[in-house]
Amino acid sequence: MQRIGTEMSRSRDFVKEIQAALEDDNLPCVKSLLKKWQESEPEDPWLQFYIARWYELTDKIKDAEKRYRKILRINHSPKIMLAARQALLQIEEQEYQQRQEAIAAEKEALGGDEYGLFVLEPVQKSEKKAAAQHFAKVMETDPYSAQMQIPLKSWRLFRTGQLGDLRFYANALQQGNIPGFCLSMEQLKEIQVLQVQSIQQLEPDLVIECLDTAQQLVMITFEWSEIHQYVEGRLPLFEESLEKNARGKTYYKTKVMDYAYFLDLHVGDRQTILRLSDQHYQFREGISFFSETQIHQQIEQQSVRQSWNNLSTQLIEHLGHATQCDDFKSFATHAADFPELIRKINPQTYLFRQEEHKDTHWDPAWQLYSAIAFAKTVQEETAIVSETN
Repeated sequence: MQRIGTEMSRSRDFVKEIQAALEDDNLPCVKSLLKKWQESEPEDPWLQFYIARWYELTDKIKDAEKRYRKILRINHSPKIMLAARQALLQIEEQEYQQRQEAIAAEKEALGGDEYGLFVLEPVQKSEKKAAAQHFAKVMETDPYSAQMQIPLKSWRLFRTGQLGDLRFYANALQQGNIPGFCLSMEQLKEIQVLQVQSIQQLEPDLVIECLDTAQQLVMITFEWSEIHQYVEGRLPLFEESLEKNARGKTYYKTKVMDYAYFLDLHVGDRQTILRLSDQHYQFREGISFFSETQIHQQIEQQSVRQSWNNLSTQLIEHLGHATQCDDFKSFATHAADFPELIRKINPQTYLFRQEEHKDTHWDPAWQLYSAIAFAKTVQEETAIVSETN
């Protein structure tokens, strides 16, 4: 009993000395006292509390939270548990205040009040568990839901809203090695899309005949080096098929009849997307994309798909220097969860759709995916130039 009393007395002495040092903001003294206390009474729960407090005061908030939560799990003393709860509550209040200040600062920054979007980039599979823990804390959700949100292979449209809010979350997630980027809708709208009708020349420069934004036929020349990126993808073409159920009753079912193939060439310095599609390209016009054997066959015998494959293959052979983006399908699948954003997008795909299929998300999702890829690259290049100047 005498030994227990001596230990309690020693513990109270350490508490008094540490509290006095804390009042004087003497953190080196606190650290020294904690070290001595740990040597004599390493299991003392109050020691664990003040170690957590020291972590908190030295801005090691995560370590402090772990210590406080450990006290709540293993200690049953009402007094120390109350102190740990109050400390955690204070940390939460401080983090909330810091969050609000950071959001306010982002909103006050250039373009912070503009409408925009936040896209998550993929993380390594081996890092997903740790990333989910950080994601859950930042987004105030549970780890399981967080894991479902974090992409492993492709971009994922995650959130829309004021750019200031989105930038805050992007920066906060970046601290947990969760990459992402934000763009304003204005950045996407600034990009003009030219519908390529035919290619008149491949060497030494690319000469195309296209419809401009006023739907006027014009001829434009581009150096291949101007094309910094290209996007490949296909959009489903639907039909209504008459089906029978188990009872023999007929009904209409929407099916994918075929696909429309697209290839977007990004010309960064001209803020221009050159859009090619097997549905609109005039294969009878311009240069031929067939081999000598194929050229002797009647054009009518050539399928549109074969013609398109020859065209896209020859174009891509000239684009070894350019970045390829070809994960449209995965992006579009998740973009369907943002109907309000989708309705704001002008698809500029000009596909014929039956009335019941005109509201499909696939067409605007293509424009959104291509424009995001374009604007992201331009934004990154602009940032690099700004840093070097």
